[in-house]
Amino acid sequence: MKYLTAILLYISLFSVKAQSISGNFSLPAENYSAENYDTSVQNVYYKLEFISDPKSSNKKEVNCILEIGNKFSRFSELNGIKLDSLIEKFSHQETVGAKEVNQMMQVNTRWKTVIVRNIDQSSLIIQDKVKDNYQYTEKQPSFNWKLENETKVILGYNCKKATTDFRGRKYTAWYTSDIPINNGPFIFDGLPGLIMEIEDKKGHYHFTAIALDKKTYPIYLRNENKIFQISREKFMEIQKTYADNPAVFLPPSYDSNGNEIKDKVKSKPYNPIELE
Repeated sequence: MKYLTAILLYISLFSVKAQSISGNFSLPAENYSAENYDTSVQNVYYKLEFISDPKSSNKKEVNCILEIGNKFSRFSELNGIKLDSLIEKFSHQETVGAKEVNQMMQVNTRWKTVIVRNIDQSSLIIQDKVKDNYQYTEKQPSFNWKLENETKVILGYNCKKATTDFRGRKYTAWYTSDIPINNGPFIFDGLPGLIMEIEDKKGHYHFTAIALDKKTYPIYLRNENKIFQISREKFMEIQKTYADNPAVFLPPSYDSNGNEIKDKVKSKPYNPIELE
């Protein structure tokens, strides 16, 4: 019960949009465990602009990194890696207090998806979060690209245009054969060169390469027991259910007479990158 109370407090703390918190409290440090798959030899940094609410034109912006190794690659938000680093550091402590929680609160993550690609086996391991953390695997999807003659320059590289339809969205991509790597942001690939930019027709998801380097980083995935192993279909069902009725995921609450309180919880915006 003490551990559950601590977790609920964690959730409430990270839901507050305050700059910092204070107080003399102590919480159990979060467990951290991860598996390293490879080491990157090429990194591509992307700016991701996305709209989480299809009824709004407000765009969120995050910086992501595609870490490419010889056998595996990894795509995630940069802040997610920073947060993992802090959690790993604090996991060696028995408890954390206001100082540690404030450090973690300063690392704002907006893009929860983490993708590790097995390049040789053309398969994906995908971790994502709704209310809890989930993981599923799938074969690398095939993209029916239409190659076009239009060109433009991105980061000094000559890029060519390609278009495709994929899981409910129409995309325009720009790839460069000057970097002959079959890879790109999110799970996009299948072009004769690295994908430097890709955007769906509605402008809801837009990835643009902003930098490259060859620093070596671990290509890893967290693997604590709290990460639920499910299918892609089940994850999409959970994602949609949570958006429609978040109350389903909340623990029941009761009044002084022991009667369950039926609180109304507003639905959440639903605009995942994959619509089907």
